[in-house]
Amino acid sequence: MAIENPRILIVEDEAAHAEAISRAFKNAGARASIRVAGTLSGYRQVVASDPPDIALMDLNLPDGSALEILESPAEYRPFPILIITSHGNEQTAVEALKSGALDYVVKSREAFAAMPHTVVRALREWELLQEQKRMVEAVRASEAKYRRISQEFNTLLDNLPDGIVQIAPDLRVIWANRSMTEMVNAEESHLKGSCCYQAFWDFREPCVPCPVARCFHSGEFEEGYFTTPDGKALELRAVPICDESGKVESVIEVVRDISGHRKLEAQLRQAQKMESIGTLAGGIAHDFNNILTAIVGYGYLTLMNMAPDDPHRENIGHMLEGSDRAAKLTQDLLLYSRKQICQKSPVDLNETIRKVEKFLERVIGEDIKCSMALHSEPIVVYADAHQLEQVLMNLSTNARDAMMKGGDLAIVTQQITLGEDFVTSHGYGRPGRYALLTLSDTGKGMNEETRKKIFEPFFTTKEVGKGTGLGMAVVYGIIKEHEGYINVYSEPGIGTTFNIYLPLISSVVQREEIEPGKETQTRGTETILLVEDDESSRQLLTIVLKQGGYTVIEAVDGIDAVKKFMENRETIHLLVSDLIMPTMNGNEAYDEMKAWRPELKAIFVSGYAPDIVRQKLRLEIGVELISKPISPRALLKKIRSVLDEDEV
Repeated sequence: MAIENPRILIVEDEAAHAEAISRAFKNAGARASIRVAGTLSGYRQVVASDPPDIALMDLNLPDGSALEILESPAEYRPFPILIITSHGNEQTAVEALKSGALDYVVKSREAFAAMPHTVVRALREWELLQEQKRMVEAVRASEAKYRRISQEFNTLLDNLPDGIVQIAPDLRVIWANRSMTEMVNAEESHLKGSCCYQAFWDFREPCVPCPVARCFHSGEFEEGYFTTPDGKALELRAVPICDESGKVESVIEVVRDISGHRKLEAQLRQAQKMESIGTLAGGIAHDFNNILTAIVGYGYLTLMNMAPDDPHRENIGHMLEGSDRAAKLTQDLLLYSRKQICQKSPVDLNETIRKVEKFLERVIGEDIKCSMALHSEPIVVYADAHQLEQVLMNLSTNARDAMMKGGDLAIVTQQITLGEDFVTSHGYGRPGRYALLTLSDTGKGMNEETRKKIFEPFFTTKEVGKGTGLGMAVVYGIIKEHEGYINVYSEPGIGTTFNIYLPLISSVVQREEIEPGKETQTRGTETILLVEDDESSRQLLTIVLKQGGYTVIEAVDGIDAVKKFMENRETIHLLVSDLIMPTMNGNEAYDEMKAWRPELKAIFVSGYAPDIVRQKLRLEIGVELISKPISPRALLKKIRSVLDEDEV
């Protein structure tokens, strides 16, 4: 039997029939535990206390029909029920089968005798049915789990920023996630079954090169890059899906839009390029300053010693004018590299514009009409006024060159508030109150390619010899130095507009009143220790200082300077020294001198940018530092100013 010693419940109200069934089991030698109940209530009592393995139930009982039991929920009868019915009740027995009975047997002597075999068969069938039921439940549970996992997986795929698509060997789309459909602006139903190159990009032939096609061929991971017809840069990654034999059945392609990454990479390269050129520009400016120091110095000395009617004065004047232009070029280089010292103070932007108005009119010419609409109230910014003037001059010069046949130049100032919408739309900036300086011209304008390059150093649209290409780079550097922002709008044939945003401050502009006709004293009789390792520069400065009435003690480097100081420390009034020198620099020599004379004053001269010098040599705050080139008159004024600063 399927179950050893099965527990059998006979539910039969006729005792003879119950006895015949029990005797059949004994005669068959079957080991079974048999109990008998004559009513439905008796059946329920037995089942409640000790459920059987199988119930042999008469269809009609004194207190009801077996159909009542069969129609109850299946969990209340976790065992098979075999219906025993009389002749003529087969139709009712069929209804019992429909209600859940395992089988039915028509009462007869033969049926009773064969009951042990019938029970064995029924128990085996019941086991098969239960196993099948468990399998069905397991399949249903697996399907539910699969549906849940599939839903979670699809939700995950649809919310990934990358486009993901499965492609068949004939390059037809099997499925695509939502990011892919949004990337190509098409419904998934439209993509399915279509060739990827046609559905995605409306191409007639496969893309070249195609990482998906390579992946089908190699059976390995492939990648590539593709630019869409609308200019998007895509990164493509193809992963093979293989069967048990290793044959590639399909390919999963991951499509990532790297347009933003490419833009950031381009910006980084541009920043690195500008930084490198800035370093180069700073070095070139330093060398120029050393050369110009001698040219300017000896030129002024020659001019000072010439008679007013000397015919060569004009030549010297032209030479000094050229030197002055060269000096301004070095200042442009330092400004571009952001290595020129920036002397900021509260400045009224309107007043700065008014100061250069006359110069602007001369620069742009009579055929260009210049109109100004300045804000009615002062617009105070924290800035270097001279650098703002340079911004105005450079932009006005560019506007003039763009209006060769005349036109209009408008300069407007106003106070505005930048909000988060500005930051979002422009990709830069901080919310707050700003001064807005706008310069608009009606010139030939620029195309988009040119507009993107105008702030690059040495980029120019002018003919060879008519521009250095540094003007706009200098403007950009100045505005960034002032923590401001600049953007440009332009279209060919329409004109160009520059918008400059500078942070507003609430300080009051300080004005220094100078008495008319008062001349700064430049001569003196004090003793100056001059330290310069470059012989030509030392000779020049010695001549300048002696002509100014000073006694000069020369030193060729820092060590020599300390030695000369120790020999004359009681008579030396001022140290004038180059900063960058071999063995011992000017600052180190000054520190040794101050150990003996703490009150000793000093002026340092350098061809390097002042802020870089202060950073590298850690100069004390208040130490005077002047940059080359400097004219003899300006040097003498500075010396006199330092010597007289503590006198009452």
